Amino acid sequence: MAGMVELCYSGRMWTRIATGVVLAPLLLWLLIDGPVWSIVWLFTIACGIALNELMAMAMPGRLTERWATIVAGVGIVLLALSGVRQAALWIPSVALIVPALALLARPQPLHVAARRLGIMWGGLLYIALPMTIAAYLAMDWRVIILILGTIWCGDTGAYFVGRAFGRHKLYPLVSPKKTIEGAVGGLVASAAWSAIWISAYIPSISLGTAIGVGALAGAFGQAGDLVESALKRSCGVKDSGTILPGHGGLLDRVDGVLFAVPLYLPFFG
Repeated sequence: MAGMVELCYSGRMWTRIATGVVLAPLLLWLLIDGPVWSIVWLFTIACGIALNELMAMAMPGRLTERWATIVAGVGIVLLALSGVRQAALWIPSVALIVPALALLARPQPLHVAARRLGIMWGGLLYIALPMTIAAYLAMDWRVIILILGTIWCGDTGAYFVGRAFGRHKLYPLVSPKKTIEGAVGGLVASAAWSAIWISAYIPSISLGTAIGVGALAGAFGQAGDLVESALKRSCGVKDSGTILPGHGGLLDRVDGVLFAVPLYLPFFG
């Protein structure tokens, strides 16, 4: 318990809380009462920021590749939400061709060209595709708040349960501070939020399904968090960015959402 108390009084913790207090009401307002165009641009901008953070970590100094990936990712989200009938045909072309053109524009050093192209394509699959799905689902504010709440409650539950009761390491090679106890606490918190929110706002879904989907989404979210931790360690950085004081980068806050959001398509797509 001493570790938990120490954490609560740490400067980073209070900075994190302050950031949440400032940004959470704005985000909720945009999702619940904001016009459609604001939701489209919210996820489009978020996609661009997350891709910028990823490319800055993975290929520092390679501005051509970074901007090409950002432009492709933003284009994918906008095309998907534009309502254009041919969008499904254009999206794969944008995803494939824009990074390839960036590679041809700056081919040197040629011996790592395949790696650079793979990072650009992988970044679009990792970030742009789930962001597009999230933006589509966000047209119903009940669904997007369900998803965000499930992942972020899971993060919070894992954080505090792990600090208070964690004894057994979950995956020390990738994330030394995470514990099995914290992971279980996170799953319980995710399932609880899912059950409460769905019972209140989407009663057409049964309680058992709500709990099951919440727990599964929580597990996917924890996997996404571990994957991003592995990426950061391989790139030698602590946070993906600095845009959110106390939290790090935007990618640090949506890493779990990116993995979990496709799970909701069969229910709300």
